[in-house]
Amino acid sequence: MEQALAIEIRVHVAALALYALAAGLVLFGTTMSKPRLTKAGHILAQIGLAIHTMALGLRWYGAGHGPYLTRYEVLSSNAWVTMAFVQALRLRTRGSEGLAVFVYPAVLLLLGLSIYTGPEVKMLPLTFRGIWLVLHVAFYFVAFAAAILSLGYGVLHLTRGTRFAGRLTGLPDAAALDRESYRFAGLTFAFWGIGMLTGAIWAYYSWGRFWGWDPVETWSLVTWFVYGIYLHARRFYGIKGRKAALLLVFGFVLAVISLFFTSFLTTSLHSEYFH
Repeated sequence: MEQALAIEIRVHVAALALYALAAGLVLFGTTMSKPRLTKAGHILAQIGLAIHTMALGLRWYGAGHGPYLTRYEVLSSNAWVTMAFVQALRLRTRGSEGLAVFVYPAVLLLLGLSIYTGPEVKMLPLTFRGIWLVLHVAFYFVAFAAAILSLGYGVLHLTRGTRFAGRLTGLPDAAALDRESYRFAGLTFAFWGIGMLTGAIWAYYSWGRFWGWDPVETWSLVTWFVYGIYLHARRFYGIKGRKAALLLVFGFVLAVISLFFTSFLTTSLHSEYFH
């Protein structure tokens, strides 16, 4: 197991290097109308995803639990799910090259922060075992990946008409960007809510209560409400375009705070989990 962990770190670094090359090639190729460079960047991203998958598998084997306990594991898993999402989206949706310009650097940042936090292994407490914890974390991984994609479409909508957006090839029109941002915000809201629900069930079996107003729980609920307000405003009040995109940016900032910062501000059950 120790050998697997030693190899895993190097494999993670290799995936990081490939993501960096992919992000650079896609950014340059898309903005400079160099389709061959863009294609090469996507191929490197796919290879990086395969190597990243191997790294997480080695981590799982070496640590004896899924990659969801430490900051290193959580950030790396978030990066993996986001990259898997965008690769699946590229196969199904035309005109997603502009989104990759935003998402690839985001994945690179997540994985880079993961490696920076350090790969120390933490043993899994008894209360952290069981299917409800796995479901709780998995739904949040999907929700955060959907939030990044939704934000990506929103940012592209905000920058449309600028010199930067004008250099992006294959960028959908404003209505399409707005629509895709709305769709992925809906996925974020749904999976975030299910993540909270499965977390409540896990909390009941682990600590005998469904909800304890833990700071992470509270901020997670606030984030879910903000995404709900966004969807409600769009559905019933017809808010679209720039105003909707700005509200989405606010919701994503709250998502980042609730997942990665709140646990460091106060002492709580979640802070013990994430430190």
